[in-house]
Amino acid sequence: MSLKNEDLLNNVKRQAKRLSKKLSIPLGQSQEMLSYVVYGCDSYGQLISLLKSDSFENQNLILAALHPRAEDFLLKFLHTDMNNILSRFNERVEKIKINENSVVEIFGIEPTDFKSKIK
Repeated sequence: MSLKNEDLLNNVKRQAKRLSKKLSIPLGQSQEMLSYVVYGCDSYGQLISLLKSDSFENQNLILAALHPRAEDFLLKFLHTDMNNILSRFNERVEKIKINENSVVEIFGIEPTDFKSKIK
């Protein structure tokens, strides 16, 4: 698993771009939304600062390492936190319903692969 700061930052940027495309919202809005709903941060700036600082007090930051070829334990971590993520999404976005497949796709993972690897 790659935990280099640059790799984590690039993963988060890709996640925000996927979210922006999926919800048809501006990138800045998706960055802020991603920061709150997935990582539990107050802002995108805070998320980036935490990733640069090597501080993993916020356990959700491990999801920054999640990508299509990530180790299974990261997928299981996402699965464990899925209800919290969906709750924060629904709290933040009223008109758009987000489901588990949508969240998984933000990380560039096929939902069928996700389901087979979390068993």
